[in-house]
Amino acid sequence: MVSKKKILLVVILAIVAVMAVAGVYFMTSYNEGKETFSGEQNVLVLCTDPSENRPGIGAVDMAFVINLKDSSIGNITPVYPGGLAHPTLKPTADMQAEGLNQWYLHDSLWSSDLENGTKIAQEIVKYHTNISTDMVVVVTPTAIDAMLNAVGPVQSNGQEVSNVSSIDFLREDQSNHGATRGDAIENLADGIRDAADKNGKKGDLIKAALDQYSQGNIKVTPEDKFAKFVTYEGINSILG
Repeated sequence: MVSKKKILLVVILAIVAVMAVAGVYFMTSYNEGKETFSGEQNVLVLCTDPSENRPGIGAVDMAFVINLKDSSIGNITPVYPGGLAHPTLKPTADMQAEGLNQWYLHDSLWSSDLENGTKIAQEIVKYHTNISTDMVVVVTPTAIDAMLNAVGPVQSNGQEVSNVSSIDFLREDQSNHGATRGDAIENLADGIRDAADKNGKKGDLIKAALDQYSQGNIKVTPEDKFAKFVTYEGINSILG
């Protein structure tokens, strides 16, 4: 099991980005958010690879479920997409034309309908892990690249991450250094966080996250519920 707060930088950054958008609603949303998010919630994080040809935001390379208990991050459960299929949903005609005979988590965001795709991902994760999730955060390599550039230089698993895309680095970490996909993402997230602290670039990191959210490279569903979460939790408890 991945240790508390160790990865999920992607979630933290998305929260910060959305917070900047949702902050105007703080006074009216706090009590509603408190009512909504007191207790236990689960957030599904989908790390995507847009290089595969499809109408949607990209293939799901890796997923995590983050457990939230009031204002604290609890367990983080890695979910490897390989072989995880929807129990009943049949692939669309264009998916079948690509040789898919089941609707896998890897292909859950196939269509351009993000809300429906994240719902499919949640159903697949629920079926295979028995974990229900309340929100979904989708993060692309473009967003991670922007964060790397904002805080660099970054060290990950004893290597400097420079002049390379994040997804290429993750693949190299797996093939050449024996890291699992989950470990590779965890190491890179740690490296970005540590570099932001060491180089005094936390503000740059937040700005990069906001820019990536506004450009659609970090997406959240449902947005209204996530805004309530942000105003309830507050930036200090999230980044602490």
